[in-house]
Amino acid sequence: MGVLIILIAFAFCILAGIVPTILYVFLVWRLDRYEKEPLRLLAAAFLWGALPAAVLSVILENAFDLPIGALSQSYRQIISASVVAPLVEESVKGLALLGLFWLAHSEFDDVLDGIIYGSLVGLGFAMTENIFYFFRAAQQNTLPGWSVVVLGRAVAFGFNHAMFTSFTGIGLGLARYSKSVAGRWLLILSGLAMAMMAHFCHNFFLAAGDLCLLSFLVDWFGVFVVLVIILLMWGRERAWLRTQLAEEAALGVLTPLQAETIASRRERFKRGWYLLGISGLPQLRLWRTLADTASELAFKKHQLATMGEEKGNSATIAALRIKVLRLRQRLGDQVALSSRVCSRCGRPTTNADTAFCSYCGGPWVAG
Repeated sequence: MGVLIILIAFAFCILAGIVPTILYVFLVWRLDRYEKEPLRLLAAAFLWGALPAAVLSVILENAFDLPIGALSQSYRQIISASVVAPLVEESVKGLALLGLFWLAHSEFDDVLDGIIYGSLVGLGFAMTENIFYFFRAAQQNTLPGWSVVVLGRAVAFGFNHAMFTSFTGIGLGLARYSKSVAGRWLLILSGLAMAMMAHFCHNFFLAAGDLCLLSFLVDWFGVFVVLVIILLMWGRERAWLRTQLAEEAALGVLTPLQAETIASRRERFKRGWYLLGISGLPQLRLWRTLADTASELAFKKHQLATMGEEKGNSATIAALRIKVLRLRQRLGDQVALSSRVCSRCGRPTTNADTAFCSYCGGPWVAG
C-alpha cells in the first residue's frame, strides 16, 4: 500500500510539473509572430534544459558546495542558493543557447529568437526541478502544504527560470549582428551576467527569509522587462518585413497586396480565415506556408544587408524566392503561373523575350 501511495504521489507531482509547462511553452511559441523557429531546435532547447542541464547542475552544485561545507548551515544555505546555484545553472543552461547560436547561426535571427530559445531552456529546466521539489514536498507535507509548494513554484514563480535564461538569449541576439569578435563576446557575457544577477536576486531573497514577496516582485519585474523588449522586437521585425517585402513586390516575387498582407499580423490572420471559408483547409495551409516562407526571405535579406554573405545567404534567398513563386502558383496566382524564374538569384519574369536574367545573368527556368 505504501508503494502504491508513493507512485500515485509521484504521478501527481509529474502532472503538476508538466501541465503548467505545456501552457507556458505554448505561450512562448506564440511570441514568434512572423517566422516560427524550426521545431527540432525548439525541442532541442527544451530538452537540454529538462535533462542534461538539470543533471549537470546537480552534479556541479554538489561539487561546488564541498568547499563551503565548514560554514554554518544558515551561511552555507545562503551561499549555495544565492551564489553557487545562479553561477552553475545559468552557465549550464547558457551552453545550449551558445550551441544553437553557433551551430544553427542562420536560424538565430535576432533578440526575439534569443528570448524564445532561452525561455524554452529555462522552462525545461524548471519543469524537472519542480517535479523534484513537488515530490519532496509530498513526502514532507500534507495536501495543503504540497498545494502551496505547487502554486508557488508552478504559478507565482512559474516564469522565473524562463526569464533568467531569456537575458542570456538577449545577449546572444544582440551579438548576432555585432561585427566585432570582442564586442560579440562582451554582449554574450553581459547577457549571461544579467541572467545570473536576476537568479541571484530571486534566490537570495528567498534564502534570507521573510522576503518571499520581494522575490516575487523582482521576478515579475524581470518578466515585465522581457515583455517590453519583446514588444520592441515585434515592431522592429515588422519594419524589416515591410522594407524587404516591398522590394520583393517591386521585383515581382510577391504582389504588392501579398507583401502588405504578410507584413501585418492582423491582415495575415484575416486572409487565412477568408481562404478557409471559400477554399478550405488546404488553401489555408498553402497561404500560411507562403507567409512563413516570405517572412524567412525577408529576414535572410536583412541578414545579408547587415552582415554580408554568411554561409550561402544569397543562395538561400534565391531558393526562398523560387519557393514563394511555386507556392503562389499552387494558390492559383495567374501571374505566377505565367512566370519564369532565374535559377541563380530567384527573380521572376513574365517577359519571354529575354534569355537571361538582367540582374545576375543567370538562365531562366520554368517557375
